[in-house]
Amino acid sequence: MKKKINLKLQTKITLLNVSLIFVSLVITMFFITRSKIANIKKEIEINIMNVAEIVAQSPLVVDSLENQSPGYEVQKYVQGILNSTKKIDIITVADMKSIRYAHPHTEKVGLEFVGGDEKKVIDTGERYVSVAVGTIGQQMRAFVPVIDKQGKQVGFVMASTLTESIEKEKWDATVTLLFLSLIGFVIGTIGAVILSENIKETLLGYEPEQITKLYLQKEEVLDAMAEGIIAIDENGNVTLFNNAAIQMLNIKNKHIIGRNIYNIVPNSRLPLIMKSDKSEYNKDMIINETLILSSRIPIKQNNKIIGAVAIFRDKTEVTRLAEELTGVKQIVEALRANTHEFMNKLHVILGLIQIEEPEEAKKYILNVTEEQQQKASLIMRKIEEPTIAALMLGKISRAKEAGINLYLDSKSCLKKISGRINSNALVTILGNLIENSIEAINLTEEGEKVIKVLMFETDDTITIRVEDTGGGIKESQLSKIFNKGFSTKGENRGTGLFLIKNIIDNLNGRIDIRTERGEGTKFIITIPKEEKND
Repeated sequence: MKKKINLKLQTKITLLNVSLIFVSLVITMFFITRSKIANIKKEIEINIMNVAEIVAQSPLVVDSLENQSPGYEVQKYVQGILNSTKKIDIITVADMKSIRYAHPHTEKVGLEFVGGDEKKVIDTGERYVSVAVGTIGQQMRAFVPVIDKQGKQVGFVMASTLTESIEKEKWDATVTLLFLSLIGFVIGTIGAVILSENIKETLLGYEPEQITKLYLQKEEVLDAMAEGIIAIDENGNVTLFNNAAIQMLNIKNKHIIGRNIYNIVPNSRLPLIMKSDKSEYNKDMIINETLILSSRIPIKQNNKIIGAVAIFRDKTEVTRLAEELTGVKQIVEALRANTHEFMNKLHVILGLIQIEEPEEAKKYILNVTEEQQQKASLIMRKIEEPTIAALMLGKISRAKEAGINLYLDSKSCLKKISGRINSNALVTILGNLIENSIEAINLTEEGEKVIKVLMFETDDTITIRVEDTGGGIKESQLSKIFNKGFSTKGENRGTGLFLIKNIIDNLNGRIDIRTERGEGTKFIITIPKEEKND
């Protein structure tokens, strides 16, 4: 069994192009050479006939033949024409008896014409071209009669080119065409090699079989990924996606290749990424009421942007970790503060019992219970969301430990969270704002230490207002407080307001800050309940 030869794509393309060039040149060469040879023969026929016509009409030749007086003048005249004319080897002037009056070889003047093809011009007076063997070899001859003034034929003129000369001219033309064809073949071969190299470079050096395997592998890998992936070209049309993207974006029609990204994800930032040529990593984004973590990267080829790709995930380890480091952390801190306060009160009760003051212990328990019930009752009435209510109770205890009076405005009203705004986002916002206020107040040594919290919900928005009596924010720092890592409280800080700003931006909300040095700061957060796409 013969072994199958597997040629590389570059070799196949080169061989195919070289073969096409060779066949094309052979066919072209055949017809051009054939046409060129025919033209050479035709040109020689016309040339010898024209020269014979000129000599036959010369008065000197006519008079000489008419008077039957061959002489030096006719020979000189014919020799002069022969010397000044290209591609003419022989010019002969003869009378009606075929006796030569002029010939390139003077010794043949006066002798009879040789060849036998002159009889037609003598007998009929016709002009014609023939091929015959003369005294100096085979020739192509043109015969023209010489007519005197009375219209009588007195002789003839023969102009000829040796067949050897014609064949040489044909050979020279053929060689020239072959040389040009060879140059064309070489140039075509170089072009074929360059083309195959360019195709190989475009395909990144892969063979078709490798490309097929890579494509199938890519499809399997993409569809196996938990992350959603969507890529677009420079025109904003989708070029790549996987099943996770279809599911996360809740796309009904899976035939999205070639469709514009805005028709699939109205608030997509991929076209903006191409314009800005800046990557975005781990950005929160809401799509179809789903909070996702997205990274968006421009795609470049030879430093030219040819598209962009988005990689996003929903309910992944990164999201869970973010919740632990933000909202969940706030709840844990609140519970810790509650536990600490509870332990302090237990210690007081234990002490009163140990010093045998049961009545004081009872009064203390009743007072603490009443106070706790009042706080819890107000918060539970105004805040129906359990995680927010628990956070507030914990933060009240946390503030009390720091000697700060934290309370909920009686005008507050917040129902259970649903829809696009989740409780984790509000926990992160409220928890970090309260912590910032506690730290700001702790930096002040004088004045009332109060934090006032208002949470209010309407049909369209949720408003969170946190107001403290701290030292305020310097005007020079206002533009920097939301930058990641910026803090006036030391190193490894400055993430709270950064997280708040990210959440508010993704929810299309607004942050207003009112501050006065030495008087305090008020943060007002407004979040729309319905998604608004610009």
